[in-house]
Amino acid sequence: MTLIFTDKLMMDAKPRLTADGYMTAMPKAARIGLQDYMGSEVGRPDLKIVSVYRPEEEVFNKDSLASFAHKPITIEHPPVLVDAGNWKKYSSGQIGDEVARDGDFIRVPMMIADQKAIDAIGNGKVELSMGY
Repeated sequence: MTLIFTDKLMMDAKPRLTADGYMTAMPKAARIGLQDYMGSEVGRPDLKIVSVYRPEEEVFNKDSLASFAHKPITIEHPPVLVDAGNWKKYSSGQIGDEVARDGDFIRVPMMIADQKAIDAIGNGKVELSMGY
């Protein structure tokens, strides 16, 4: 089974500003093991918290890794999945294509293009989402 990840990105990697003002970084985006989600995030609104186990063979599956590439980055979780019809409304940037394993984690190359999002990260915002 291939997983579609909706984890939050953790800005543990020091972001840098490019000459034209964009922000780039390579944060952790997913990991193996047990992870807690609100029931509403995983289709179980009847439960407050749901623990989901993500085994190594699924997290690092080639198709799972490829599912990160070129996805939008959002500040917080949007109320809907981000697609071409609402991208301008919700997206703050995007993920590149060189997704990499880092121990038990996956790191994703990202670029933030929206100034409001860049300012939020500069002011301490550490949780971003892949809006899909």
